[in-house]
Amino acid sequence: MKKEKKILVTGNAGFIGSNLTERLLKQGNRVIGIDNDIKKRGNLNIPEEIRVQKNGVSFISKKFTMIWDDINSIERYKDYLNDIDVVYHLAASADIRRSFLEPTLDLYNNVNGTSAVLELIRKKGIKKLIFSSSSAVYGISPIVPTPENIPDIRPISLYGASKFANEAFIHAYSDLYGIKAWMFRFANVIGKNEHRGVIFDLLKKLNTNQKTLEILGDGKQEKSFFDVSDCVDGLIGIPQRDKNKSVEVYNLGNTETIRIKELAEIVCDEIGVNPKFKFTGGDRGWPGDAPFTILSIKKAQEAGWKLNYNVEKAIRRTVRWMFEK
Repeated sequence: MKKEKKILVTGNAGFIGSNLTERLLKQGNRVIGIDNDIKKRGNLNIPEEIRVQKNGVSFISKKFTMIWDDINSIERYKDYLNDIDVVYHLAASADIRRSFLEPTLDLYNNVNGTSAVLELIRKKGIKKLIFSSSSAVYGISPIVPTPENIPDIRPISLYGASKFANEAFIHAYSDLYGIKAWMFRFANVIGKNEHRGVIFDLLKKLNTNQKTLEILGDGKQEKSFFDVSDCVDGLIGIPQRDKNKSVEVYNLGNTETIRIKELAEIVCDEIGVNPKFKFTGGDRGWPGDAPFTILSIKKAQEAGWKLNYNVEKAIRRTVRWMFEK
């Protein structure tokens, strides 16, 4: 009989976190989530009438407990966090454009927040950590497709810098306190419960004006997009198979890339509109945006990870979910 696991998921009401939580619960695990945005309860199918019941904690079912608070305050919930088998740390600020305008945002939410989570892990003697990093750590990589072991990593956004700093802290905690860690550098994840990003922005603009569509940059930016269900497969499956070193880093992305102009064409085709494209110019959409994100996913594939959706199918699935929501 398969042993039930008790799993802590930070940021579990967000985009990737909600999909991960749903899968973990379906597998029969006990899940404790922490997220600071109670407005996202719909991502977890939590009825609105289930409010915070005790000291910031909602007891959803025997298998699912929800803490509505900031990860910087996770210590105050330590009595609810006993006998945790594994921590999935996904909580983070992930808005590169916003962090450009608020330079300390990622320092507080991402770096300080990760420090708080690591201290809880240390004090509770938890030995397994799965961390969601980002392809943003690579900045503009001179090696394409970019492998995990690139020798010189130079983030060009504060978000990327915060994720790289978190990786360094996790390496140190792993070495000092015997924590087994898996770190995943995502390309652009899209799909169910997505609430920001290029597809979200394009659909929002098309909802206002279907004759002209503004596209940030020159439309030639080349990115790797992959479906959130494939992302969750990697987050759960790879750690189950990889039992070797104390810390491992994996890229997750697609085998294909697509230019933003072509992505916009698929979005328009999927909803049946034909607007004139208007480009804002420049080789990137905003300060800190990398004009190309092309990752090598060979290591993840060698660890048994398989993609179910190519780039176009992932984009079309995302549009349908957003359009039909």
